[in-house]
Amino acid sequence: MATQAISLPDAEALRRTWETPPGWRGFFATVDHKVIGRRYLVTAFVFLLLGGLEALAMRAQLAASENGLLTPEQYNRFFTMHGVTMMFLYAAPVLSGFSNFLWPLLLGARDMAFPRLNALSYWTYLGAGILLYGGALAGAAPDAGWFSYVPLAGREYGPGLGTDVYALSLLLLTVSTTVGSANFVATLARTRAPGMSLDRVPILIWGTLTASVANLFALPALTAALVFLLLDRRFGTHFYDPEAGGEPLLWQHLFWMFGHPWVYIVVLPAMGMVSDVLPTFCRRPLVGHTLVATATVSTAALGFGVWLHHMFATGISPLALAFFSGGSLAIAIPSAVAVFAWIATLWHGRPAVAATPFLFMAGFIVLFVVGGVSGVMTAVVPFDWQLTDSYFVVAHLHYTLAGINLFPVLGALYYWFPKLTGRRMGERLGRWSFWTCFAGANLVFFPMHVVGMLGMPRRVYTYPSGLGWDAVNAVMTVGAFLFAAGIGMVLWNALRSLRRGEPAGPNPWGAPTLEWATPSPPPPYNFAVIPTVASRYPLWETESGPARSVLDRGPALGEGREALLTTTLDARPAAVLRMPGDTPVPFWLAAALTVLAAGALVGSTAIAALGAAGALAAVAAWLWPPRPDGPAATATPWGVLPLDGDGRGAVGWWGMAALIATEAALFAYLLFAYAYLASRSVAPWPGDGRPELRLAGTGTLVLLAGSALAWWSARQVKRAREGRAAAGLGATVLLGLAFLGIQAAELSRKTVRPDTDAYGSAFFAVTGFHAAHVLAGTLMLAFVCAALWRGRVTRRRTLVVDAAVAYWHFVDVVWLAVFATLYLVPYFR
Repeated sequence: MATQAISLPDAEALRRTWETPPGWRGFFATVDHKVIGRRYLVTAFVFLLLGGLEALAMRAQLAASENGLLTPEQYNRFFTMHGVTMMFLYAAPVLSGFSNFLWPLLLGARDMAFPRLNALSYWTYLGAGILLYGGALAGAAPDAGWFSYVPLAGREYGPGLGTDVYALSLLLLTVSTTVGSANFVATLARTRAPGMSLDRVPILIWGTLTASVANLFALPALTAALVFLLLDRRFGTHFYDPEAGGEPLLWQHLFWMFGHPWVYIVVLPAMGMVSDVLPTFCRRPLVGHTLVATATVSTAALGFGVWLHHMFATGISPLALAFFSGGSLAIAIPSAVAVFAWIATLWHGRPAVAATPFLFMAGFIVLFVVGGVSGVMTAVVPFDWQLTDSYFVVAHLHYTLAGINLFPVLGALYYWFPKLTGRRMGERLGRWSFWTCFAGANLVFFPMHVVGMLGMPRRVYTYPSGLGWDAVNAVMTVGAFLFAAGIGMVLWNALRSLRRGEPAGPNPWGAPTLEWATPSPPPPYNFAVIPTVASRYPLWETESGPARSVLDRGPALGEGREALLTTTLDARPAAVLRMPGDTPVPFWLAAALTVLAAGALVGSTAIAALGAAGALAAVAAWLWPPRPDGPAATATPWGVLPLDGDGRGAVGWWGMAALIATEAALFAYLLFAYAYLASRSVAPWPGDGRPELRLAGTGTLVLLAGSALAWWSARQVKRAREGRAAAGLGATVLLGLAFLGIQAAELSRKTVRPDTDAYGSAFFAVTGFHAAHVLAGTLMLAFVCAALWRGRVTRRRTLVVDAAVAYWHFVDVVWLAVFATLYLVPYFR
């Protein structure tokens, strides 16, 4: 591998290797992170426009008292679609778009750790949006609010398909967000440039990484809540039915266990953008870089412990009120750390106040403080009681989302537009767009505090005259249209600059981070040689400075699509990763999942089965191991490095670890739901007496025997005894099927059914989820058996075996928790 600056012929060879071919096949098959990032951005901005139009329709309705522009039903649909669109289809995906495009460039990498998973994330996101808006256009728009509280979202009050569209589209979106989050975690852990230790990682990386980890642990709560809702609506279960022992507040607990972390998920990457853009225009490093990174992680961690912040008015105990109020106030501390770091950077720097990106980032700080202060106010229980469900809360929410998400996104668009397209956006129109957006945002959102104090409730489609709300609502409506005009100016500037913008050059802002070391737009391979990083700001290093990053010479890694794997803490070279090429399989898998969701929506078993079969076929084609031909290691300037790595050194290990982590969180939420319903039940729990232990105990022994056999089989692979390993895994498959048979026999003997009462619903849901995971683990092991028999697994490349066996061990550990909770605990009550 070359250690000098790469020559033009070598660069052209890299381009041919990494470039996606033109045409429709390349369109559906590309796995280039830059293309996927641009698609995310375009799609998210389309949804921003749709959500904005829905907001303008509502503001026009509320501009005057007793207005009849919209009917109550229409208003409820606009209200719900606006919330779902902005919260789920714009706020997080737009940040994923920037992160997908920028992460490998910021990290000095060739692509994301899992390029195909990256493509699947986008296509599934697009499928979720199509399902939601397709249902709305077909007359099945959800109308129970973006939070869909029960019993309003139940079958009794929402007999149409609107809520089902809501639930299925969000379930599809959780798939997109989960696989994307796993990809970000693995990319940060294993694909940083040599020398980019964790203390040199940009704050944007920390923001997205923290949000991704939070996604893995928060989204399962939403998954559980949505599945319970669909089961209640479609199959007559009783999770939320108080007449059969259910509890409507269970929905709020699960939803806000997801919802409060989600608030930080959609703002932390945006805050990271601000932390990385401000130093460029202040011409000095960020003050307190390490403290800001720590504050980012702390904010997300604290966010998991304050979900009852949204439920202060639901009658919870005084002790819980005190605890969660204190936790809500404590979140202000890491946020204040970030604010003071930004202010100190501005104070000690030389701000370029005329630059449009700087204006949006500075405007964000103002809006962030206003939204943060109103949030701290609602953390005080007596104050929250007075203003719950008033427009004051709407003001706080919109200052949080528009101020902390949208303004950094618009600033980031101006800042990274040269890197995205090779051209700069117009500065004069940019300044006009900022001041229009800033004035409009404050004009529409700040008066919401006032009208909330005057008693205007949220979620109303009209109001009587004479309450003093007319003038304030008229001002807010003017502000809304002014804000929309500012957004329109930004988008017009972007579209015009695509053709007429000034050519940017590699680094038009004089920025310090690694993405600006590449041409604008970057070539398909990103970096011609693998850079070596020696500081946080490699492009600001001086000749006389102690740190010397090397960006123009080093190994080219030109033997096919290759990337460098580095160690997690200090980014030392550890292996060479052979990246997958373009493939349409992610598109077909996302399409199959969308078809499956559509079949479930319309109640067609045939359509749903077609989607499920297509999904299984796509997964099999995706995961089938390549032939283990060729060398297992390669010579590099850092010595002989293994190809692809193995065990914890492989990116696939991180992918499976992320999957197990999010699935473990799912079962934690399921068991919480079971325990919560049990604690609230006035009827006997369990409903049919203490569970019988003989069959369940036998099933436990069968699973544990399967785990021991799977462990033994994995060791046989490492000893090059593939035949024994295949036989052992085949026996494990049979034990898994035996467990499913034992569980079916045990469940058939119960006197309660899923539709009998809340106990039956919860019991069958928990055991049913576990049975589905046992089936998934059995299919994984059968797949690995086939790969062993076909010679696709050797002692040097055992990742597929290790991953499947690790998942099987996880399934067994989960069963021990389920067995203890559902079968043993009733004997000690």
